[in-house]
Amino acid sequence: MIIENRSDNPSPSEADPIEDGVIQERAYLLWEAEGRQDGGSDAYWHRARQLIEAETRSAYPPTQSRSHRS
Repeated sequence: MIIENRSDNPSPSEADPIEDGVIQERAYLLWEAEGRQDGGSDAYWHRARQLIEAETRSAYPPTQSRSHRS
């Protein structure tokens, strides 16, 4: 299966775009994990991008705790 570059899909923000190669690799891994079924490359591409965006949002910026630990 070949996951194509989807230039028609805008990145979450212009300041921090997700590289197409990163999305392509994740989509390929999802496809492999689900048994390498024919078709659905667009769905894998979108799922991969959503997963990466969610991971990026949850990891940055780091949140600061309001409570003081000692």
